[in-house]
Amino acid sequence: MGSAIVTALLARGDHVVNLDRLANDQASWVNVDLTDTKSVVQAVDKAEVLLGGIDVLIHSAGIFQASEFLSMSDTDFSEVLNVNLLGCFRVAQQVASKMKERGGRMLFISSIHAKYGVRGRLAYGASKAGVEAMTRVMATELSEYAIRVNALAPGAVSAGMVPNATLASDWARVTPAKRKVTPEEVASMAVLLTCDEASFVSGQVISQDGGASISHVF
Repeated sequence: MGSAIVTALLARGDHVVNLDRLANDQASWVNVDLTDTKSVVQAVDKAEVLLGGIDVLIHSAGIFQASEFLSMSDTDFSEVLNVNLLGCFRVAQQVASKMKERGGRMLFISSIHAKYGVRGRLAYGASKAGVEAMTRVMATELSEYAIRVNALAPGAVSAGMVPNATLASDWARVTPAKRKVTPEEVASMAVLLTCDEASFVSGQVISQDGGASISHVF
């Protein structure tokens, strides 16, 4: 999904720097460890130099571990939150400090799991619910700097982190659209929410799940 977002941004004409653990040959790449504040600070500083200023942040990095509540360890729970929630916080805080003088647009990738209690998704759902809460507070606090903050909450993604084919088909079955969203569709929505035409949209969590979040079948 991250690769699809990079492709869509380049097609829009953006200059893109990809912060990741793995190189992406489409755009400039900066290695980053989201669990290490020093690494995040260095990566964002380098991205700013490469870009000559940061106007847009789309944060899609995350990890997924399926584990039921009674068998989940502190370590497993903490690892998911450290990457998905605190990692997002670390990057956003550093980028926001760069955007204060010129304004900007931030978009975080949440999930349908932030709203629904699906078995085995405790840590992942908690991390994404935290991202959505952070989105609303950041949008309020950063509005004085002309920084917009939103989140995009896809349903099951066709190239996502669903661990096996059975679960993948289950998601398609419970989604009114009878399929999963594609990475390219998520990327297109990410582009829309960070464009000038969406200039009055801030503090929102936009569902992109084919109607799954209104079907009440979980």
